[in-house]
Amino acid sequence: MFLKRNLPHRVLPALLLMMLTAALLPVSAAQDRPWYAEKLEKLGFYIFEPAFQYQDFKVTTLSGETKSRSSLKGKVVLLNFWATWCPPCKQEIPTIEKLHTTMKGQNFEIFAVSVGETPDTVKKFVAQQKMTYPVYLDPQNLLSRTYASQGIPTTYLIDKNGMFIAAVIGAYDYSNPELVAILSELAKK
Repeated sequence: MFLKRNLPHRVLPALLLMMLTAALLPVSAAQDRPWYAEKLEKLGFYIFEPAFQYQDFKVTTLSGETKSRSSLKGKVVLLNFWATWCPPCKQEIPTIEKLHTTMKGQNFEIFAVSVGETPDTVKKFVAQQKMTYPVYLDPQNLLSRTYASQGIPTTYLIDKNGMFIAAVIGAYDYSNPELVAILSELAKK
């Protein structure tokens, strides 16, 4: 079971406006949807229509360096918020690892942010799980308040232009061949 919290008051109006706008769109607007929208919806993702950019942030790597989300512009990004104590997070880690291996060499990167944990705890866990994809730290839960306010794991798909295009809350099988095909196509465009 993942954490449940209320959305921050600054995010809730924007999400409600997006949902209301989507509900009021004329039928012809559905034809103007991005090519990936219906495919990702069938796989259980919430589609952001329209896609949007959100403020940049910096995180610390396991080796103590800093990295910004915007440094990945030009790549499709799987932005995943998780924790070592979270059973659904642990469940999806092998599938993220498989996705990481499958997508090597493409314009794609995993940006996994551990929330609310010490660097030592995360380093030990990463070593035990033999995780090879990039893992970053949010030890003060500063990002999770905005990006994972409904619980963890929370994952976003960000396109090559830095636009948030989709999200899913809860454990997910990221090694799903249909998802891999969509991500590969996004990485090409």
